[in-house]
Amino acid sequence: METEEKTSKIVLPIIKGLLAFLLVTLSFFHIFFDSKSDKVPSNNKKYDQAIAYRNNTQKQNLEDLKNKEISIDEYYVLTNNLIKTSKENLKIINNELGQINKDHSFRGRSSFHFWVFVFGLVTALFFFSCKSLHDDFSRGSTLRFHFVSFTGILVSGFWFIHLIFLTQKDFAQNKYVIAILVGAILFSVFTYFFVKYYTYKDDIIYKQLSFLQRIRASHYPKIATKAKYAEKAGLVAKSDLDEDIDNFQDDLRQVFNSI
Repeated sequence: METEEKTSKIVLPIIKGLLAFLLVTLSFFHIFFDSKSDKVPSNNKKYDQAIAYRNNTQKQNLEDLKNKEISIDEYYVLTNNLIKTSKENLKIINNELGQINKDHSFRGRSSFHFWVFVFGLVTALFFFSCKSLHDDFSRGSTLRFHFVSFTGILVSGFWFIHLIFLTQKDFAQNKYVIAILVGAILFSVFTYFFVKYYTYKDDIIYKQLSFLQRIRASHYPKIATKAKYAEKAGLVAKSDLDEDIDNFQDDLRQVFNSI
C-alpha cells in the first residue's frame, strides 16, 4: 500500500507536467502533418503540361499559317478547337485539384496541419487564462482583476466550439456566430467557477499542510521540551510521556505520508 502511494506521488505530478506541456506546445505538433496533399505536385505537373501543349500547338499553328501550310479558315478552326479542348482539359485538372484539396481538408480548414496549429494556439491561450485566473483567486484579487483571465477563457471557448463543431464557411453566418458566443459564455462561466472551486480547495489543503508543518517544526518541539521538564519534576510518568510522544510522531508521520 505504501509503495502504491509513493508511486502515485511520483507518477501523478509527471502526468500533470506532461499534460501541461502538451497543452502549451500543441501548436508545434502541426509540423508532423503535411500542409498539402502529396497528390498536388502530380496535379500541378498535369496543369503545366496542358498549358505547354496549348502554347506549343498555338505556336505551331501560327508557323503553319505563316508558311502557308494551312489556310486562314483552317487556322481559325484549329485555334477554336484548341481553345475548347484546352478549357475542358484545364477544367478537369482544376476539378481534380479541388477534390484533392477537399479530401485533404479537415473540419472545413485546408488541412489537419493547419487545424492542429490553430487549435494548439487556442489551447495555449485557454491554459494560460485558467492559470492566470487560478493565480488571481490565490492572491484574493477582486472580480475586476479576473476580467482579463475570464476574457481569455471566453475567446478560447469561442474558438474551441468553432474549430470542433463548425467549419470556416459557418463563420460568415451570423446565427452561428451568436450561437457560438452563447456557448462560449456558458463554457467560460462553468470554467470560472470550476477553477474558483478547486483554487479554494487547494488553498484549504495548503493551509492545512502549512499548519501540520508548523506543528512538526515549531509547536511539537516546544511542547516536547516542556513535557520533559514536567517529567523531571515528577509531574508525569516517563513511560506515559514516551508513549504519548511516540503515538503523536507515528500519527503525524502517517498524515504526511498519506498527503
